[in-house]
Amino acid sequence: MSFNPQVPLYEDQPSQHAPVAPMAPDAELARLGDKLPRGVYLGASSWNFPGWRDIVYSPMSGERSLARYGLSAYSRHPVLRTVGIDKGFYKAISEAEFAFFAEQVPEAFRFLVKAPQSVSDCVLRDRFGRATDRNRQFLSTALAVDTFIEPALKGLGEKAGPLVFEMPPIPRQLIRESAEQHAFIDRMAAFFDALPKRTCGANPLYCVEMRTAQLLTPRFVKAIRETGVRLVIGIHPSLPPVQRQIAALRAFDEAGERESGWMPQGDVIVRWSLSTFGGNYRQLKADWSPFNEIHARDAVTRSGLAWLAGRAVAAGRRFFAVANNKAEGCAPVTMRELAAMIVENDIKSRERQADRPLSGQD
Repeated sequence: MSFNPQVPLYEDQPSQHAPVAPMAPDAELARLGDKLPRGVYLGASSWNFPGWRDIVYSPMSGERSLARYGLSAYSRHPVLRTVGIDKGFYKAISEAEFAFFAEQVPEAFRFLVKAPQSVSDCVLRDRFGRATDRNRQFLSTALAVDTFIEPALKGLGEKAGPLVFEMPPIPRQLIRESAEQHAFIDRMAAFFDALPKRTCGANPLYCVEMRTAQLLTPRFVKAIRETGVRLVIGIHPSLPPVQRQIAALRAFDEAGERESGWMPQGDVIVRWSLSTFGGNYRQLKADWSPFNEIHARDAVTRSGLAWLAGRAVAAGRRFFAVANNKAEGCAPVTMRELAAMIVENDIKSRERQADRPLSGQD
């Protein structure tokens, strides 16, 4: 048989059915994981991305196994301590499926779970996201409990983190008048106030991410604060920049705008969904796939989030941040670099504390 130079002697591509294994961390990444404060939970909004081979997964990890078994490898990454479960937004997830996810991750890992749009979206939409009719189940407490809260808490147990109600954009024709805007805000507040404060042996951490910039008002902030639900920092081109949202969170916690000593009064939750530099979801998916490198580094957003994480750590609160690949190009790299900023800030803060003179001394 003659030798054909076009045929490789050894298989250099992973089998699609090969098991998923974690990528061994380099020394710098391992040290970063050790130094990242325990209350800081960084992660991606999902984990099923073959382009993360050599970053999160070993080079020979199989593509077919990622969706179902990739969490086991993902959760061994030194700085990825949380993950978003976003797919439940489109179809409710069962208790058994939540439990299957929980079995794959260590005890200290936490999930950030998004509520089904059947509860949180005021309209029904076609596959392009266009409104087709009013959603008659919008903000149904019973539906939220039965299809989201109880399955998530029972399935995930102590590994359940923030339960996020993303409120998709409300069509403009429904909120043209102030009275209509106020009615939506009041209805949301009543819904969140009615959610069970303790259920399934847990005190759920409910969070709201408002995607209608027109409703991100002092009235909304005050109404939600009174329900005990946490306000999510949502990074998305349709929303105000991160600095303005941080100011809103400070107001949410009843802290003055100029109060340098502000401390969060609850856990801080961030969802970085889309690049602030422009581009829609489909365009960025096409341009940035396979999501294995940074394409649009956002130094301003990173700086704001690193500062916010530092305030949460100083206050003894947890800090959760998940990023989509469409935020900068590669969510795990975004979070690795954000972790480095948080660690650097934390070290500087500790040094300042150490240099501060003791009270009563000259």
